[in-house]
This record gives sequence, C-alpha cells and structure tokens, in this order.
Amino acid sequence: MPTLPLTGYRVLELAHLIAGPVCGMYLADMGADVIKVEHPVDGDASRVVYGTQYGDESAVFVTVNRNKRSIALDLGQPEGRALFSRLAASADVVIEAYRGGVAGRLGVDYDTLAPLNPRLVYCSLSAFGPDGPWRDKPGLDMLVQAMGGLMSVTGEPDRAPVLSGAPTVDTMGALMAGQGVVTALLHRERTGRGQRVDVSLLNGALLAHAARLSIFLATGEEPGRWGSGHPYMVPFQALPARDGFVYVAVWRDRLWRPFCEAIGDPALADDPRFATREARLARRAELTALLESVFRQATVRDWMERLEARDILCAPVNGYGDLPADEAVRATGMLVEEKHPRAGRIRTLAPPIRFSETPGSIRTPSPTLGEHTDAVLAEAGVTPAELAHLRRQKVIA
Repeated sequence: MPTLPLTGYRVLELAHLIAGPVCGMYLADMGADVIKVEHPVDGDASRVVYGTQYGDESAVFVTVNRNKRSIALDLGQPEGRALFSRLAASADVVIEAYRGGVAGRLGVDYDTLAPLNPRLVYCSLSAFGPDGPWRDKPGLDMLVQAMGGLMSVTGEPDRAPVLSGAPTVDTMGALMAGQGVVTALLHRERTGRGQRVDVSLLNGALLAHAARLSIFLATGEEPGRWGSGHPYMVPFQALPARDGFVYVAVWRDRLWRPFCEAIGDPALADDPRFATREARLARRAELTALLESVFRQATVRDWMERLEARDILCAPVNGYGDLPADEAVRATGMLVEEKHPRAGRIRTLAPPIRFSETPGSIRTPSPTLGEHTDAVLAEAGVTPAELAHLRRQKVIA
C-alpha cells in the first residue's frame, strides 16, 4: 500500500460537532496522525447531541472521527494546559474551533504556542472570524447561513427564508480549513516557518454564493427567493413528474428548441412569449404552470430518457433513500460499509477526493473517549508515574 501524502504529520484537534472534525477527518484520511483532544467528562458533543444510532454510538461521530486517536485532557487545569503545550511543541498542526477568545483564556492559542514551536501551523476555524463585533460570539451553521445571506436566497417566493437541508456552511468551512492547513504546510516545507491560518464559516458562506452575490454587487438588485428555480434562467428548476421530481436546466437559448422537442411540443420553441431567455423570465409564472402540467404526465425515468436523448441538463431529485441505488451515486464509491468494533457493521462515507497514486482510506474506527490518552502522552515522554498522578487529579481520563 502506498504511503499516504500526510503520513508523518501530527495534528492536534481542538474541535467538536462538524466543521473542525470534518477538517480533521480529511487530514486523517490522507494519513495524518490526528489526535482529538476531548474533555474527560463531556467529550465531543457529537457523541450524543445527534442521538445514537448504533447502540451507544452516534452515526455522526463515527463518520467524522474515523482514523483519529482520542485523548481525554482537562485544559481547564494548569497541568492539562502544560500537557497540551508539551504535545504542541512537537506537533505539525493544531486545529482549533472554540468560541472566540476561549483558546486565549486556556493558553492554547497561536501566540502562546508559536514560541514553543515556530514550525507550527495553527488553524483557527470560527463562525465569524477573528475581527469585528461578532468575533467572540458562538456560532453554528444555520446562524452563518442567516448572516451570510444564504437564507435570503433560499426558499419560495413571498415566503419565509429557508435553511439549507444540510450543514453546507460547516462543510465549506471544513474544506477551506483543510486547504489552508495543507497550503501552510507547503509554505513551511519551503521556508521552515509555520503560521496562523484563520478560516471563518462566514467567509465560506460569502464564497458559496459568489456567482449571485457578484451580480448583486454589480447591479444592486436582490436576486430574491425562487424555490428550486434560478433568478436569471427559466426553466431551471425541479418539475413534478408522475412519481417524483426531475430537475431541468435550460441554461442557454440554443437548448430551448431541443427541450421543446423533448416535451413533445416543438411549436412552443417558436412561441414569441418564450423564445428568448428574457421573454421566459418575463413570463416565468405562465411558463412554469404550463411545464408543470406537461411533466405530471410521465414518470421521472421517462423524462430523464427524453431529455438526455437531446442533451438537456437534467437529474432526478433523489431522496436519501434513493441514493444507494442510483447508478451515478454508486459509481462515486462514496457510500461504503465498514466494520466498527462497537457499532458493528455501519454504512458511511468514503474519502471524497480521488488520487491516482495515494488515495485516502478508512483505516481505524472512531475512538472511544480518551482511548489513546496513555499512548499519546507516553510518546511525549510522560512516565507511568506521571500518568497515574494526572489520572488521580482528573487531569486525564
């Protein structure tokens, strides 16, 4: 088996729930030794906050914390902070996703650790960034979706804003943090110097809708909410078939005629009410009502065959239950089964990026709370007598 790209790099993860742990998961999948630092009593909140689906195990926790080791360390005690500093002195990366100001109060911030290890890459992942009036506020994905403008363009016209059905901002932040860490490590390889990397979910939210935000910045016109539709193109939406929905994207005028042929109404292509993008936008409601009545007459599979035969962009609107059987989803290799020592046989997600020479992999299961405390601290030179003392003082568990 080839050596993974991040083999030999040690990462200390100070994070819970989704964004920080997904960043750590990606680095671990690619070979990094990711050590998850958890509180001895509570641990990562995702162990319990989403419920438990595999006996006592949370499906979320076992997914985003695979390939990691866990140490249970109380950073609220001076001895706990001293131990973390000892680990950080020889680590390559720290991922920190605490509420603003907490890392500084605990003495595990970049300014404290960098003098101990000038090669350290310290990634601070926060909701709102290190500056501005919200820098010390706690934040979650949905709050950033609201503040970052995503909710203002999500939902049906003339109805309340809608939250994205998945924590997309958390995931965007995780991937940006992973990119930031790897970029900083590349810089360190060239210069020998570490640095602080700041990633905010708010920045990720702004980047996520850059295509539409850029038009607003140029025109001052709010795009509004269009349900599954597009503010600047029609038809570009989910349409109801007899047994579900099919998403159709007629994104260029030259596709309008083959689309009309696919729906069995070639004369519609020459109807001046709909012949151009501008005309279709001006009569959005009229055209949508017409298409909905047509699409209800056949199944999703029928429409996919007709549209694909004319090279019209389209896709079935899958529910979660449809994903395992969808041939395109199956071909990604993303949905896999793994044997977990406590959860048993689980269905989970594979590493998302493919490499021809050094593919990421799932090698070890998610750890129990503090499972590797003794081993990791022993690697840092902590003696058995010291471990016994620290355990009696409840600094470690």
